[in-house]
Amino acid sequence: MAASTTAATPAKFEWLVILPDFEDNLEHRLEVRPKHFAGLSAAVEAGNFRMGGALLEEVPKEGEGMKMMGSALVAMASTKEEVIEMIKNDPYAKEKVWDLNKMQIYPFKSAFYKP
Repeated sequence: MAASTTAATPAKFEWLVILPDFEDNLEHRLEVRPKHFAGLSAAVEAGNFRMGGALLEEVPKEGEGMKMMGSALVAMASTKEEVIEMIKNDPYAKEKVWDLNKMQIYPFKSAFYKP
């Protein structure tokens, strides 16, 4: 009997990622946002991200826009390096919305998940 040459797919784990924006970058963030969302659709469909959203400076007041200052997401990957590569390929990273020097990545385990 021949030995299998197919390697097992590495297990994916959850990673909590905090991505601050460059300071005073809201206008640029809003310009790049459609490209960011377009790429997210494919990444979510591929199972690379479980959830994500904007970090806000404060709770929005009635009639005011959100004052976004970064992003938080839960990524699905085998390694921290894999998470970093996914982040670097996002339009927010490529177009200098996120300050990757301030990025924080932590192994994470959801206690519950409700879509």
